[in-house]
Amino acid sequence: MRFKSIFFVAVFSFLIIVIQYESGLLAQADLKVKGIVYHDRNSDGIYDHQKDKPLKDVAVSNGREVVKTDKAGRYELPLRKNSVIFVVKPRNWMVPVDENQVPRFYYLYSPGGTSGNNFKGLPPTGSLPESVDFPLYPVKEPDKFDVLVLGDTQPRDDREIYYMSYDVMPELAGINASFGVTLGDIVFDDLNLYGHLTGSLSTTGIPMRYVAGNHDNDYSGNNLTEARGAWFRTFGPAYYSFTHGPVHFIILDNIRWIVEETRRYYRTGLGEDQMEFLRNEIKRLGRDQLLVLCSHIPYEKSTEWESAEEKKAFYELIASHPNTISLAAHTHRHYHQFIGSEEGFPGSGPHHMVSVGTVCGAWWAGAPDEYGIPHALMSDGTPNCYTILHIEGNKWKMSWKAPRRPADFQMHIYAPDAISSDTVEMVQVTANIFNALPSAEVMMKIGDEGEWIKMERNLQNDPSRMVVTAREKQLGEVPWRTLGNPAPAEHIWSAGYKLNLAPGVHIIYVKAADQWWSYEGKRLLHIK
Repeated sequence: MRFKSIFFVAVFSFLIIVIQYESGLLAQADLKVKGIVYHDRNSDGIYDHQKDKPLKDVAVSNGREVVKTDKAGRYELPLRKNSVIFVVKPRNWMVPVDENQVPRFYYLYSPGGTSGNNFKGLPPTGSLPESVDFPLYPVKEPDKFDVLVLGDTQPRDDREIYYMSYDVMPELAGINASFGVTLGDIVFDDLNLYGHLTGSLSTTGIPMRYVAGNHDNDYSGNNLTEARGAWFRTFGPAYYSFTHGPVHFIILDNIRWIVEETRRYYRTGLGEDQMEFLRNEIKRLGRDQLLVLCSHIPYEKSTEWESAEEKKAFYELIASHPNTISLAAHTHRHYHQFIGSEEGFPGSGPHHMVSVGTVCGAWWAGAPDEYGIPHALMSDGTPNCYTILHIEGNKWKMSWKAPRRPADFQMHIYAPDAISSDTVEMVQVTANIFNALPSAEVMMKIGDEGEWIKMERNLQNDPSRMVVTAREKQLGEVPWRTLGNPAPAEHIWSAGYKLNLAPGVHIIYVKAADQWWSYEGKRLLHIK
């Protein structure tokens, strides 16, 4: 009898624990965050129902669900642990920015905080406010505007920020662009550099949007949330969206942080919550509206995703909105790739992805110039650079610029320095046209009276980059960071040219044209 009593007490106690546990889950699931989106008329960042105007039909998200405010400017969303609640900036409105031009449009909810061990992460945010409100400010956004797009800035230390500040920043200070986007690897592992780096970029005078990269992780984090602790504290959400003019932009975090016992590494992917957020955002868009996806790692065939099924679902999702483009960096090369059916893309046409060349080039490697700045020539022969995204309505194009070079420096021509007039061999000429689309028509001739011939695009190492690498290796041990191995360039055209010229100095002419731009380049050839 005593045994039965003990048994029933144990069962009853277990049921109580289960009920309490399930009730806790239900309580967690029932947690809500609510607030108001409003026109902050007196610019104090505090909602005043007597002075400020609530805004309806403004989207707000918790990183998964997306809802719109009602006519009283109110929204309500499910709340989970370590949530980021953010307003999706609508057209003709702006969000606040801090002293470093970093947009502040979100509320972080992490009662216990989140951090790795190497860098200061997000401290505990405390209890949830009764109302999480978002101020907006009116601004006119035309159909035509420019966006500054930077690949990996990625400094290792203060000295490399000084390289950037001397090399690229003087011509970006006060740039005539609506805002900027930096496509990940904001720094190179040392997350304490965020303040110095964002302060330097603030001299552009425009809001700067930041994409999270693999080198923006605290590598001691036991999960992605901990690894992103310093990111949350500095920049807020690692993925979100906003509209500017007629264009919708979605910032994605495609770094999946994987912990296996003592091993920590990353793969490409988005995760369930981010995929759901992306679905909810894309279905809100008009079919013809231009959608710009910004992430760190390009979506190439060779990119190793954490989940092949998720990659397939991602392609299907963006294929459902045909006017979508992707901007990424990470590769430290600059090229345009059209992802089609061979790569598993199911759209009616290929998806245009740009791997944007980097501000730091080849990680500030290579011999320094007279000012002490490494040439940093990237593995595909492209100089370190920045780009401008030109928007007009639902159309776009991109221009490319090397810092401290004239705007018309758009290619490098490789050919012999000199050749004998009695040679019977063709002169081999290659042109690395840094921003040319794969469909570009490229022609060349030698001499003013020479005949124009077509150059053919082919995937190969840039011979100029190979010469630079070989020359610097011959120096032996040097006090600067040496270049890595070359990689095939996506934008090289070549041709063999039959000479029929008298001894003297002649000009090699190269001209190219694609659907965006035309390019011209020249090089001298000495015939002896």
